[in-house]
Amino acid sequence: MAILPETPRGFWDDFILIFTRPTFRRILALVGSAILTVGRRTVVNLPRTAGSLVAGASPSYRRVFSQARWSPLRLAEVLARRVVALLPADAEVVVVADDTVFSHPGKHVFGKARHRDPVRSSHAFTAWRYGHNWVVLAVLVRFPFAIRP
Repeated sequence: MAILPETPRGFWDDFILIFTRPTFRRILALVGSAILTVGRRTVVNLPRTAGSLVAGASPSYRRVFSQARWSPLRLAEVLARRVVALLPADAEVVVVADDTVFSHPGKHVFGKARHRDPVRSSHAFTAWRYGHNWVVLAVLVRFPFAIRP
């Protein structure tokens, strides 16, 4: 069974340049499984959802993230360019940002640092959380049938 859907040449070109071919196939399987998965969308559960549709062992899907040789920043750039290209030429591009601290209490968590928790902190007291600080940027799109973007 082919993992890569049949599409016109050029659609996947930018994505194929980011990943190696085996990693790209695993990324597609993970994205498709994430859409179909009910419940927790962990890297372990996603191949279980796809079952026999995905090739390879479960640890190879975890290595896509743990031993990444691709750039998440480059992937974000390609996705953002694709979204902005779909907008009308005269449309204003509005980008919103959010940063969230996820706690990771373990001693051997890679990239863990101390971050100020804005929800539990005040002017008089600063609450710290140890973990990862995820920064999310989103392009707001206004649809003609919706009141808000």
